[in-house]
Amino acid sequence: MDVIYRTVTSLFLSLMSAIGIQAPPMTWQMQTTLDGRTAALMISTHPHSSHGESIAVDQFEGLKPLLQGNGLAKFRLKRDAGTFEFDGVLRRGSGGGTLEFVPSETFPNELAKRGFGTPSRDELFKMAWHDTGFALIDELAARKYERPTLRRLIDVGDHGIDRAYVRELAGLGYRVGSVDALIRLHDHGVSGQYIREIGELGLKSLTVDDLVRARDHGISPEYVRDMRATGFALKSASEAQGLRAVGVTPDYVRQMRSAGVKLERASDARLRM
Repeated sequence: MDVIYRTVTSLFLSLMSAIGIQAPPMTWQMQTTLDGRTAALMISTHPHSSHGESIAVDQFEGLKPLLQGNGLAKFRLKRDAGTFEFDGVLRRGSGGGTLEFVPSETFPNELAKRGFGTPSRDELFKMAWHDTGFALIDELAARKYERPTLRRLIDVGDHGIDRAYVRELAGLGYRVGSVDALIRLHDHGVSGQYIREIGELGLKSLTVDDLVRARDHGISPEYVRDMRATGFALKSASEAQGLRAVGVTPDYVRQMRSAGVKLERASDARLRM
């Protein structure tokens, strides 16, 4: 339904432009953190459509000197795919106004040279907003990922994946080969921190499928740690998932032991369910 809405809206705006009717300007709202390092930015491209991101203040050109003052504000956010020009008012780091997106003139040609095809203006906007640029493209290539289609490359950004995530996974030994697998991991909440923490608890060298299943079954570091505290080592992801699937929790183990039931192994716990 969302795809249909975006398509209809895009066609409507194109029709307005063709007959000489200008669409209302895009708008922005911003609030910076107390330390002044990060800006929570919300932009609205048209009614009923908004996008929010937390962006480091240092990424903006001309913003930092304006944060302590009150008054008119002009600054920009430059990305490989294009530049966002902000115009409005700021009062001690908070404010809003209108903005304009200026697509890059060189980025589309460079993408085409690399075999991705030529993006539309809307696609450039998405890539600029999510900072899907050369750094991410080069990182994927360096980590030997299959080259995605342009559409799939844009999806990587839409799903919140950036260069840092790709590098973090690679540093943990995960070069999963395709952006489809990368998106699957990210969408299921498999972060670098999650992989590190369960690895430190003994669940190491898990496949992409293992990680996704573990996350989906609620195998959190806390669960593994608490089960270990009751005496269950949980030596594999499948053992942890098996126990979790039948409702074996640390509280359950403690309650059964308090009732005089001896539970020492995973098989004991399952037999008592």
